[in-house]
Amino acid sequence: MGKKKSIKEQVGFLIELQVVDGEIFVLTAEKNEAPSKISTIEKELETKKIGIQQAEESTKALQVKLKDREVSLQQKEGEIKKLEGQLYQIKTNKEYATMLTEIQGIKADNSLVEEEILKLMDAIESAKKKIAEEKELFKKGEASAQKEKVVVSARLREIDARLAELSSKRNEIVPNIGKQVLARYERVLKNRDGLAITQVKDGACSGCHMNLPPQVVSAAKIREEIIACGSCNRILYVDDDVEVN
Repeated sequence: MGKKKSIKEQVGFLIELQVVDGEIFVLTAEKNEAPSKISTIEKELETKKIGIQQAEESTKALQVKLKDREVSLQQKEGEIKKLEGQLYQIKTNKEYATMLTEIQGIKADNSLVEEEILKLMDAIESAKKKIAEEKELFKKGEASAQKEKVVVSARLREIDARLAELSSKRNEIVPNIGKQVLARYERVLKNRDGLAITQVKDGACSGCHMNLPPQVVSAAKIREEIIACGSCNRILYVDDDVEVN
């Protein structure tokens, strides 16, 4: 078993460890966001797909309505022919006039139906054109989404490979740090977004940017004990080449 490291030496190893853990924190966060990113891509596609399906269902409903109106028009036209055929069998002017009025009424109704049929045909044509455009956009979006998934998957493999390297490097550093010091470091690391040990700059903690008492800065420079920021509890250190007044 090797000789126990001094606090000064352990702080040096903590600084090395923080570089490793800082990258681990960033990469792990990116990795954790990947499923959400893929899910968002899939949800957007599914929303577009549902929109197209609903548009197609609406178009089918218009087509059914159009067919119904066309059948109705044919029936009324047949009714007109029938009545017109009966005109020659009528013997009184009054009956003749009554039947003519009935025929004109049916023709007026037919004019409204014909107008509605034209509007339905225009609506169906417009809807079909819009659906075709949306399908083309969906096809492009699907291809783009697939490419994005491939990119995300490739990036995840890169992250996993790098995390394995960092884990190995971490395992090399950790044995040089005392258990109590390491436990303190890791507790702060967990609670402070992956930053457990931070440099003192211009008399302030570079983690929370709060000013520090001169004696705290001096103690962090000497490294005879673990010194923490009174505001954020991060472990503090001063670079060896920095002068402390």
